[in-house]
Amino acid sequence: MRRFWRVVSGITLVAMMMTGGSVVAHGAEQTQPAPVRVSETAVPAQIAFTSNQQLWLLQGEDQGSQPIQVTKDGIAEIVQWSTDGSWLLFMKYPDDDSYYTSGYLWAVNKDGSRSFQVDQRPIREKPKWSHAANQFAYVVGKANGDVEEEKTFVIASIEEGKDAAIVHTSKADFVDFSWMPDDKQILVSKEAGKSKPITLELRDLGGKTLKTYAISEPPKPGEEIYAWSAKGMKVSPDGKHVAYFVPYNSASLSADGVPIQWYDLSQPNKKPMEIGMGLAYPQWLSWSPDGKELAFIHGTDRMATYHKYVRIIDLTGKVRFEGEEDKVQSFPVWTKQAPYRLTYTNGQGTEYHFDPQKVMVPGQRIWVHTAAGEDMQVTKGTQETADLYPNPSVDGKQLLFVRLDEAQHGSIYVKAGDKETELVRHVTGNIGYYANYLPEWIQVYWKE
Repeated sequence: MRRFWRVVSGITLVAMMMTGGSVVAHGAEQTQPAPVRVSETAVPAQIAFTSNQQLWLLQGEDQGSQPIQVTKDGIAEIVQWSTDGSWLLFMKYPDDDSYYTSGYLWAVNKDGSRSFQVDQRPIREKPKWSHAANQFAYVVGKANGDVEEEKTFVIASIEEGKDAAIVHTSKADFVDFSWMPDDKQILVSKEAGKSKPITLELRDLGGKTLKTYAISEPPKPGEEIYAWSAKGMKVSPDGKHVAYFVPYNSASLSADGVPIQWYDLSQPNKKPMEIGMGLAYPQWLSWSPDGKELAFIHGTDRMATYHKYVRIIDLTGKVRFEGEEDKVQSFPVWTKQAPYRLTYTNGQGTEYHFDPQKVMVPGQRIWVHTAAGEDMQVTKGTQETADLYPNPSVDGKQLLFVRLDEAQHGSIYVKAGDKETELVRHVTGNIGYYANYLPEWIQVYWKE
């Protein structure tokens, strides 16, 4: 077993951990055979996935298609599909090392025929697509790669047949950012400091501050450990609420869990509501499409193989559903059409132990919590396998997921009705930070 701690400042380490990146992870994956489509089952989806540290694309509805290799060197990490599925953003680490070196932002079109580097500068904050347009935002550092340098916030757009065009740049004087649902405003968070509380700022795309929200008290004089900032922000679909994690100014404390809060942007005089404690992974925080419920993973300790369970709350803070404490649950994802259901992974909690030939959580499956309050197992398999990354279709009638048969190897499966079909074999990736399986090995764009 091999583990590394990156030599960085405490606050920088906290920031890196809150992105869901793999600051501490196992060594390079074992080289596997190239991925291959093993079923002609038509799936109306564009699937991006990793294998042997490279990025691949599959057109699921083309029954005769095989995976297309996009990258052929370095390490690729998937970011996200654009809202219309025309483009995929991904990170590329040119030196076969995603822990010690900087990553750079690339884009590829949906059929894999055209890819290009978006920015020559290293990325310092995970890029995020806007909700409607092919517009995205990200934070870069200087080309010399100094982690502590002044950073720049960039808003860019992509059009078919053209490279990315920069729309606006400004100083990145914040910790985190999130698009507002109207795509005309950005919500940013700023850190606490001497006589300064944690604040949120609503800004226009030109960087002008429109509103400021103080969401904490300033640190007390002489206080060494305090709530540092809001990170991993998720704005509700109606733009009225924001949920976020509150890491401390201590990397070691933050690694084992931080407060999870939500704040009512329409009632700025009300204090934030603390709703749980958990590991600060934005992928573990999910609003229902109507903005009336929030699902997140509750539970402390940096190990992602036990004592992590789903909690669903309504807008009053009432817990509507809570998983069992002896389980390990993750990746809460809502279906997009009403009645809304929550899919998530569910397994028996187990002590952390890495064996490359075995799955980390034996028998882990995909479950669903329905609008009627029922909790049901969706996928089936043996104790030698584990299911990850639930991706329900728009209508909720199909489900794509990864079935692991080893810690760093598996296949993409599709479930329709009662039938599970292996679609692509030899999907690989890293187990991430203490088995959080981040960044994700797969991103799916479902066609309507």
